[in-house]
Amino acid sequence: MNYIRHLRGFFDRLQDDANMTAYHISLYLAIFNLWNMNRFREQFEVNRMDLMSLSRIGSAHTYSRCMKQLNDWGYIKYSASSNRYQVSKVSCARFDTTGSTANHTASDTTSGTANSTLFINSKENSKEKQSHPKVFKNGREKNKRNSNSLHVNTDKDYSEPL
Repeated sequence: MNYIRHLRGFFDRLQDDANMTAYHISLYLAIFNLWNMNRFREQFEVNRMDLMSLSRIGSAHTYSRCMKQLNDWGYIKYSASSNRYQVSKVSCARFDTTGSTANHTASDTTSGTANSTLFINSKENSKEKQSHPKVFKNGREKNKRNSNSLHVNTDKDYSEPL
């Protein structure tokens, strides 16, 4: 399990998923943190109060709704306990691979409640301040690499050691 690739895959999928709200993202990242602390086991136990505290969700209803939606949308597999004071079981989908779990699209989340959420594509709304390429003092032009809407290079090889 590659921590960075998984988070990168999650955020790539998140970029295409307009139904995910701040509650969902916060809850998923709290679950991912617990998954990491459990050394990425196939299935691990979660406590509702701990997850609500980690994700800063104050309502049990919001927590339950977000857990159910994350399960329905394929981000996690959630099996709730029958007693609210007992732990529940969670499995996380892997986004660090190029398999079928990482290639979901926003159409997988059609049952969501946030269908009217405004999704702004920053590529269409961004304007270039200068149309000519930047030139350094020594006369060389700045080499513009592949960049995404967040203006970060994505050509890194994470399999290399640090």
